[in-house]
Amino acid sequence: MLVFKKNIYADAGDTHPENIPESMDPYNFLLNALVSDRNIFISLQHIDKHQSQEQIERLYPHASRYGDLKILNATSKNLLQGLVNRDAWFAMNAYHLCYLYDALYGIMEEYSYGDMNQRMEMFPEMDGENINFDQFLEDYFISTAFLISEETFNSMPAENKEGDIFQIPCLFGVINKLVPTADEINLTQLDSNPYDPSPAS
Repeated sequence: MLVFKKNIYADAGDTHPENIPESMDPYNFLLNALVSDRNIFISLQHIDKHQSQEQIERLYPHASRYGDLKILNATSKNLLQGLVNRDAWFAMNAYHLCYLYDALYGIMEEYSYGDMNQRMEMFPEMDGENINFDQFLEDYFISTAFLISEETFNSMPAENKEGDIFQIPCLFGVINKLVPTADEINLTQLDSNPYDPSPAS
């Protein structure tokens, strides 16, 4: 299970009664994007390297700055496996979040430009309504600091990078387009449920 700002696995009935229920199912949104990406990567393996790289850059404009087909394919697989694994919790780093941003944006655009039948097939719980992508990011992403340009980030004083939004592992690497290591592509398994309100014993 992947760790976000809010628990995407919580039942709608678990929310506080004063909170307005969400029409978007965050788990389904993520699952739809990551399953769709598996099909993309399978098809890209059957075209030449130059064409596949062009497609990667078009489909994943942020993640392609640091990763090629092999790296993004591995990241996609790890995220899907982490999402559907109900036996453990996994923390993500900036490489994972950046990839997810591109994947989710792509599926959101596909939904947005689709007709009503396509919309209902993709996300029936939305009843054809538009996806508020900015609100989704605000609710679930710990940070989107990976979108900051390299020039802006590197010219910022150190004290300006002390806020919570900059405390994501591997943020420097993503912003500075550094190729992730095998360990950085992998998710980090946690020892306990990060949403458990009970104090540690």
